[in-house]
Amino acid sequence: MRKARYFPALIFAACLIVSGCKKSAVSSAVPVASYYMPLQAGRTITYRLDSVTFYYYGQLDTVTKYMAMDSVETETVDNQGRPSWLVTRYLTDTAGINPWTPSETYMVTPTGSDVEMVENNLRFVKLVYPVNTNFTWAGNDYLPYNPYQDFFLFSYDSHINLAEWTYAYQQVNSPFVVGSQHYDSTATVLLDSNYLNAPIVDPTVPASVAYWTETYAKNVGLVYRHTIMWEYQPPTQSGSQLGYKIGFEVTLSIIGHN
Repeated sequence: MRKARYFPALIFAACLIVSGCKKSAVSSAVPVASYYMPLQAGRTITYRLDSVTFYYYGQLDTVTKYMAMDSVETETVDNQGRPSWLVTRYLTDTAGINPWTPSETYMVTPTGSDVEMVENNLRFVKLVYPVNTNFTWAGNDYLPYNPYQDFFLFSYDSHINLAEWTYAYQQVNSPFVVGSQHYDSTATVLLDSNYLNAPIVDPTVPASVAYWTETYAKNVGLVYRHTIMWEYQPPTQSGSQLGYKIGFEVTLSIIGHN
């Protein structure tokens, strides 16, 4: 049996670094990042982070809760020489008692037509122009086949062939509420919504969920993300193995920003 590795709680924003050219969206005179992902050194957004990971046949299911702070650190260039920004994610406990501890650094590359985010050697095209309801694009076009294979033994195509996902804008220029935070103008991106026998009603039947949505507020950035990626295997007929899930769920909710 393959030895599983622990899945980082913050890998939900992952994207693949590759060289060469790919198809791009229609160009915009005003970079989409200036509206929905403003980038400036010293800019921070604080989140509540809740995650669940399902490991080892249900024996090591793990619930984690943090406060996370994404801080735009410095301008740089990516492997294609394009202007980019390095963002460091810091973590502390939900009460904010312990000091902020660096967790990881990722790169954001805004262009006139899209916004790419690279983390853990994986790349998504997060946003594209035009920001219109029902506009679609291949946001996972750069991802390799089975990008989570080092963490989970997924078997369903929706969890393995993520390059086939089609992103779509929903509820553009719509108000959105996250906890006590209210935003007048947001754009929600539905990355994927694939359900099989879920929610689980009959525990003797396999099930799976691949659901990912992100909401961006104008002049703020990402304010909400909800990701569900798990597969369920029913108990064996002999009773030697109970039903179990593998995968993860992550919710990221904004608390505030500077």
